[in-house]
Amino acid sequence: MKERDSIIFDLDGTLWNASETVVRAFNDSIQEIGFDINITSQAVRNFSGRQMDDIFAEHFSFVPKEKLETFETIYAQKEKEYIAKYGGELFPQIKETLKELIKNYRLFIVSNCMKGYIESFLGFFSFEDLFEDFECFGNDGLPKDKNIKLIVERNNLQNPVYVGDTIWDKESSEKAGVDFIYAAYGFGKIENPKIEILNFQDLLSIKF
Repeated sequence: MKERDSIIFDLDGTLWNASETVVRAFNDSIQEIGFDINITSQAVRNFSGRQMDDIFAEHFSFVPKEKLETFETIYAQKEKEYIAKYGGELFPQIKETLKELIKNYRLFIVSNCMKGYIESFLGFFSFEDLFEDFECFGNDGLPKDKNIKLIVERNNLQNPVYVGDTIWDKESSEKAGVDFIYAAYGFGKIENPKIEILNFQDLLSIKF
C-alpha cells in the first residue's frame, strides 16, 4: 500500500464548533423575512454535515416557497458576516496538532457549507498556510463525495484519509473511495467505526 500522504478534514464538528454563531445567523434571517421562530444551536449541530439545500428544505419548511430564495440569500450573507466577526470555538489542541501534522501530511478541507464559510474559518484563525486546498457544496453544488474526489484528483493525492464526525461524512468517504476516521468528540454518532479518535491530537499517535 502507498504511504499515507494527505488528510482531508470535515469542518463543523471536526475542527470547530460554530453552532452558536450559525444559529444567530439563521434566527436573524428568519426574523428578517417576517417569522417569529427560533431554532436552537443543538438543531444546528444535529443537521451539521448535510447539504445546504437539504437543510433548507427539511428544517425550514415553514418558509413559503416564494420567500425561500430570499431567505437563502439573506442567510448566506449573514452567515459570512457573522462567522468573519464572531467565528467559532476550535476543539482542543486543533492548532497545535495541525502544525505537527503538516510536517508529514498535506492538509485539506471538504465541507457541505456555503460559499465563503471555509475562507472565513481560515481567516479567523490565520490558518491559510496550513491547508493547501479546500472545496465545498456552496462553491460547486456538488455533494461531499464528489468534492472529496475533486480534491484528490486536483491535488494528485495518492493515499488520503478523510476525518469527519457524522454518518454522512463516513458515507461520503466510502463513495469517494477514501479511508475514513471518525472524530468521536464531534456532533454525530457512528456505531462501530473502523478507526476513531476521541481527541483531535489522537491523530498524532494512531496508525492510519
